Amino acid sequence: MDADIFKGNRFEYFEYELLTLNGGSYLHNSYITTDIMSGKISLDFSREVIGTANFSINNSCDINYLSDLIKPWYCMIVSGVTYRFPLGVYLLLSPQKKSDGKMVSRDVTGYDLLYALEQDKITSSASYASGTNVIDLVIILIESVGTWANHDIKESSEVLGTDMSFEVGTSKLSIINSLLKTINYYPLFADGNGIFRTDPWDENPYITWSFEDNNESLYTSGIEAKLDYAEMYNKVIVVTNQLTADTEPFSCILTFEDINMSNHPFSYTNIGRYVTKKIDSEAVSQDYTDLIAQRELMKMLEIEESINYNHAFVSIRDNDGLPNQGDCFTFKNTLLDTNSVYRVLSQSYDLKVGGLVNSIIRRVINYVWWYI
Repeated sequence: MDADIFKGNRFEYFEYELLTLNGGSYLHNSYITTDIMSGKISLDFSREVIGTANFSINNSCDINYLSDLIKPWYCMIVSGVTYRFPLGVYLLLSPQKKSDGKMVSRDVTGYDLLYALEQDKITSSASYASGTNVIDLVIILIESVGTWANHDIKESSEVLGTDMSFEVGTSKLSIINSLLKTINYYPLFADGNGIFRTDPWDENPYITWSFEDNNESLYTSGIEAKLDYAEMYNKVIVVTNQLTADTEPFSCILTFEDINMSNHPFSYTNIGRYVTKKIDSEAVSQDYTDLIAQRELMKMLEIEESINYNHAFVSIRDNDGLPNQGDCFTFKNTLLDTNSVYRVLSQSYDLKVGGLVNSIIRRVINYVWWYI
């Protein structure tokens, strides 16, 4: 996607597509744009079900609230060319009626398709044997929710290092994310087209946009920067389940000093004590145990500084208007004296012409950089 199309003048509007279950697949039914009076979307990558939505819909609109889905689109025209970006696919719940004295409307809550995996719970205990390919299990679980479930999961040759068991009533989404954690993948997410995706965690940030402090900054002047040390720690201990009787489990202990960050304000070197976080893991090998420890220590570094700001809609993907797990921005602001890389934590969209995207981003420190 050419980033320049977002930097000039644009004419923007929103469309709402109704999808109906037909023959086991969700297919285009119609556009119900004129019946949608308002819409909002919220994404939060700290939640298992990442995307939620709220729609105000004309009561006369012909919708099956039990099975139909709504797919909002952000649309813009630049230099006579139309660009369209899907903003997720949402299951519809709680269609409450209300009247303003002139017309009846419904306030509808929506959840992205992860909600289907959260609602679908196993009816008997499940056990997966060591040696089973992890991604194969994840795909089986996704497809078991329905023939409509589309996915694009990066393959891996990694297998379970030990048996894993889950109790009756555990959601399939929880099982999937537990499996993904054993091979250090991001939790499952649904993209703008409702396709289930996940990627391996990477210590190198994937930068999707640069917000510059210039006349093309694309963000407003009201910015909130927050420093938060309340939940910080400077040592992580990761321990896996014991694989074989009388055999030591995989484990890893990692501190700031181990990654050449003794000059960090919260390091043992500077505060004179350890603040420790222990993580129980199902990692499939010592290498993955080490990677999980590294990931958790890097996650802590993202706690310390966050920025909350509003900006114009942007996307680097031709047919997807939502960020992916792990997407990062660079953010520069002279007054705040910041010019760094930040991971997208959450976003919210007010689906109206002239509405802005609110993003909360957290600073990323890659320990590799500290060696350079």
